[in-house]
Amino acid sequence: MMRIPWMMALLLSLVVIGGCWDRREVNDMAIVIAMAMDKEPNGSYRLSVQVPLVSNLGGPSGGGGGGKSGGKSFYVDSAVGTTIREANNTIQSRMSRHLYYAHHRVVVIGEKLAKEGFSDALDIVSRFPENRLTAYIVMTKGRAIDLLNAEPQFERFSGEAIREIVKSESIPVTIKDISQMLNTPGVDAFLPIFAAVDTHPKGKSKELESVGIGTFRKDKLIATYTNYEMAGLRWFHRTEPLTMNVNLGPKKILSISFQNARAKVNPSFAGGHIHFNIEVHGSAYVTENHSSLDLSQEVNSKLLEDKLSQQIKNDVKKVMEQIKQTKSDTIGLGIVLARNFPKEWKEKYRSTWDKEIPKITYQIKSKVQVVDIGQTTKNIMKEEDHS
Repeated sequence: MMRIPWMMALLLSLVVIGGCWDRREVNDMAIVIAMAMDKEPNGSYRLSVQVPLVSNLGGPSGGGGGGKSGGKSFYVDSAVGTTIREANNTIQSRMSRHLYYAHHRVVVIGEKLAKEGFSDALDIVSRFPENRLTAYIVMTKGRAIDLLNAEPQFERFSGEAIREIVKSESIPVTIKDISQMLNTPGVDAFLPIFAAVDTHPKGKSKELESVGIGTFRKDKLIATYTNYEMAGLRWFHRTEPLTMNVNLGPKKILSISFQNARAKVNPSFAGGHIHFNIEVHGSAYVTENHSSLDLSQEVNSKLLEDKLSQQIKNDVKKVMEQIKQTKSDTIGLGIVLARNFPKEWKEKYRSTWDKEIPKITYQIKSKVQVVDIGQTTKNIMKEEDHS
């Protein structure tokens, strides 16, 4: 008789257990790897999605590589609508599987959309619970859909190739980052620029490459720069690895890698305007030595450190001059000013920061320490140059 209450409790629990009523089978989903957004000439939006073709993923060659045997390993579909949501619905209406965005890695913005403003188009990403705010966002010169159609050889999908390259060879920007940039006074947005480039002599394949940085005022693109022109920006956004070449004279080129690279910015008021003292520090490692210099000798090590410091100062100066010229604060100087002088920022500069930027002055100090000259003290294939 004591078992009856337990049995009744068990039966009642079965009534309230819903089970997997809302389950969705993997075979019923089209998992989006990357998405691209473009602006059409008539003002409509184009949404493009990259979806893996499961039947082509294995291929005769087995794992790794681009999976080209037997056809593409992915499919790109796109549609046009007055809104991104409408374009998404059009794609879904002709797709036998449900579009699933929870695993997308990259969002690509086309150049026209970047110039006209992309915040409205990106609004859909924050509203869909499936979408990932940790996905990277990049832009391209031309149409974003062209980047999705590229077929890199080392990855199955161009979206995956972009994700890996942006982490290692550029300044990574996520959806969360760009949202904070667009909604925080005192900093302006920037995005890595990617391009599909020919690498095969006969043009049989296109690889993806990080080619520069686009700077914005609010959500509109105002200037594009090469990675060389924006090299100084990396010191403020703490990206690793940070590498550079330094030329110590004719045929004396060294490749350098940095660790603990950082920039410290201290604002002050001088002569009625804002002044920034910028201090750049880094530990340098010699990764390649195309000279005959013996870097174990103090005079040569000091020569390298001085040259590195000067080159870094020049890189940072380029970025500061670009900021003053375009009034696009990609470093976040305004945020630093607000933290140090909150009252002045709130009362005077918060609403007019873009007008104040051209008036700022700055001083750059750079200190680099060479902590590792490599396994050998000099290039063992050459005699030291004593000239």
